[in-house]
Amino acid sequence: MNKVIEYIETHIEEDFDINEVAAIVCCSVYQFGRIFSYVVGISFTEYIRNRRLSLAALELQSGRVKVIDVAQKYGYDSPESFARAFRQRHGISPRESFTNGVKLKMYPRLSFQISIKGAVDMEYRIEQRGIIRGVGVVKNFGKWTSNDDAAKWEDRMGERWRFWDAYLDGGLDAKVASYGLYRAPFYQMGVVHTDEDGNIVEAIGAEADDRLLPELTPFEVPASTWAVFSIKGTLNQDVHPLETLTTRVFSEWLPSSGYEKSMEYEIQIFGPGNTQSDDYISELWIPIRKK
Repeated sequence: MNKVIEYIETHIEEDFDINEVAAIVCCSVYQFGRIFSYVVGISFTEYIRNRRLSLAALELQSGRVKVIDVAQKYGYDSPESFARAFRQRHGISPRESFTNGVKLKMYPRLSFQISIKGAVDMEYRIEQRGIIRGVGVVKNFGKWTSNDDAAKWEDRMGERWRFWDAYLDGGLDAKVASYGLYRAPFYQMGVVHTDEDGNIVEAIGAEADDRLLPELTPFEVPASTWAVFSIKGTLNQDVHPLETLTTRVFSEWLPSSGYEKSMEYEIQIFGPGNTQSDDYISELWIPIRKK
């Protein structure tokens, strides 16, 4: 993550590609956004916004720059949009920052340190799988970029949860179950991947069989070697167990495993059982290859 922060600070004045940032920690844009928010406590875009507005304030305090130049430098289309964001962050207008003694809010650069509080084992298994063919529902969520503000990222995440709610409560979940498709090893699965155009695409459903089911949308997951992780925990808690697991996999397991992510896919598996139980088991599948 320190490499991520170094990249951000080096390119803070640019419209950089968030895909390049995610690649630094070997994960997709979608996964990176979740991990960053979980570890830091704010969204990736909010961090960038806070840093840019902090650096802008320092430049304005020098009194040797124009507001419009600083606004353009840090990615704002107009002085008005910059002034609104500046006031929201600092409580004053950009021009008021020229005044001696005025108080501004500095959001410091992040740094990460390893804190060992007692090792916690991460159990996993390695599986070879051919093409996985599924049926269910598929949705394209479009591109997620570094220029999306925090509210837009939150809205995108909310859109994903609404997608799941519509599947579970809108009859498709019951229909897939009625066909007997929820079976080992994939049961109910969610598949997220980044397509060739950089769009986040998610599928929810189950592994297909030989039947033609026109009311369900087919999807495929390429053949791969998979690292499979499981975690116990109710799905009703504020922090989803798989969010915690994903963060640990990419921040702890993957950097020291001798593997790297092989493609922009992730599978989440929800097996049978009571999802409100603390002993409920869900799985995370990550495609890997040897470094």
